[in-house]
Amino acid sequence: MSLTCPITYHGLDHVVLKVTDISRSLDFYTRILGMVLERVIEDAGIYQLRCGRHLLDLQVLPAGTVLATPATRGLDHVCFLLLGDLAPVETHLRAHDVTITFGPVELYGATGFGTSVYVLDPDGHSVELKSDRAQYPLRTTLATAMSALTRPPISPRR
Repeated sequence: MSLTCPITYHGLDHVVLKVTDISRSLDFYTRILGMVLERVIEDAGIYQLRCGRHLLDLQVLPAGTVLATPATRGLDHVCFLLLGDLAPVETHLRAHDVTITFGPVELYGATGFGTSVYVLDPDGHSVELKSDRAQYPLRTTLATAMSALTRPPISPRR
């Protein structure tokens, strides 16, 4: 008997990051990254920030709790899709002494290729800021361009 899966995805609704200092994290995500604090669930220590159609939840760890090292957290990075060119974003980040740890680089994601930079939040979570489009001209050859018009052959499933 074959069962079909009734799940149809619309996207991600929210991501929850655990933080050690809510004031420091709110400053980073609101003042520097421009998100808006929308709701606070006080008894759970959750601060919900609006970023486009989605939410980033910051959950405060109990005092004295230490986060696992970034390599052992089980989360590599979270990516936020931005509208427009990334150049003014880079200028803004540098003006606020935010170190870009990687990029700008053209990367593939849910909306295709776009220009990305990576930064670290105050707790060392890696945050990718990705433009909704590739912003640098791609220089290539005709053979390479033609080969990129289609996907590679699909291997049969085992």
